[in-house]
Amino acid sequence: MEAPSFVGLAEVIQQIRGELEQARAAAEDEQIGFTVDKVSLEFTVQVHRAGTAGGGLRIGVVTAEAGGSVDRGTTHRVQVDLEPYTESGRLGVGR
Repeated sequence: MEAPSFVGLAEVIQQIRGELEQARAAAEDEQIGFTVDKVSLEFTVQVHRAGTAGGGLRIGVVTAEAGGSVDRGTTHRVQVDLEPYTESGRLGVGR
């Protein structure tokens, strides 16, 4: 069985931030706008302990890959709720 591919939680959250920024920029000239109150993300993660002293823990989001499989017994589900904001307050996706 091929080992699954992982990305870090920080990388996933950065991607979400980029998508929200892109939506905000794309809606700048639109007549109707929306505010984003909450972004809920649910991940399947695996926790790994490094074999070396001081290596610590690594939490990786499991990515889907063609033909790959992950042992469900070694994965955990994590939900992260984000409340986006800007310097002026709530995040607006539009005008």
